[in-house]
Amino acid sequence: MTKTQEKPTISVFGAKPNDAILVPEMPIAVRNNCQSGQWTIGDKDCGSKSSMTILKFSKFFGSLGQTQNTLWGQLWFVAESGELPHGVVMVTYIKGRSLNDFNCLVASVQARGVEPATGLFVPEFVKHSGQKPDDNGVVKPINYYSLKWSWVERSDWSVIDQAAAVLSDQNNLSRMIDLESTKSMVCLDNLPPHEIACLMAAHTNSRDETMALNSNGGIALPPAAEKVTADVF
Repeated sequence: MTKTQEKPTISVFGAKPNDAILVPEMPIAVRNNCQSGQWTIGDKDCGSKSSMTILKFSKFFGSLGQTQNTLWGQLWFVAESGELPHGVVMVTYIKGRSLNDFNCLVASVQARGVEPATGLFVPEFVKHSGQKPDDNGVVKPINYYSLKWSWVERSDWSVIDQAAAVLSDQNNLSRMIDLESTKSMVCLDNLPPHEIACLMAAHTNSRDETMALNSNGGIALPPAAEKVTADVF
């Protein structure tokens, strides 16, 4: 009788159970590339289509990439369709048109007496035309994209059960912090309205003034940049 040889086992990183959502040790930052109309992770294009379950939403003010002193929405989500990885928590940032459309959609779903996080968010890249000065200061026409959001009720609730398990674990919550992307931002979630208004006004009206928020550990934001005519990274 031939004895079946057992495979050796090794545990270094661990593995995700089939019926669970993975929260990585280091956040996976997904860029909604407003120049190409694609989702990207690093240099890898991940297509333009996706639907997602959103686990956490926060508001920030500050700078990311080439965009200076702007209101941002931070989304922690799990992709359920498209080319982005499935079954893993990722983070992305939205601003301008994309953030305004998202906010309107969330409010419209809430007004129906429904918690928006129980459904599926479906972002779609929409093309726009605008103008932007080049390196020589010459204004040239450009094309760019924003995200238009829609929301649908789900038929499969297993992901909601998995998401609830993620959010009930303090270890998972401690991993849902993106220090790299938010190093030049201030979180607005716990700030009173008058402090938010002062923060945004200071950087809108003055290029030279640098403002520090003592309530956020003395983080100082860089001076405001010149406004451009298009919502582009």
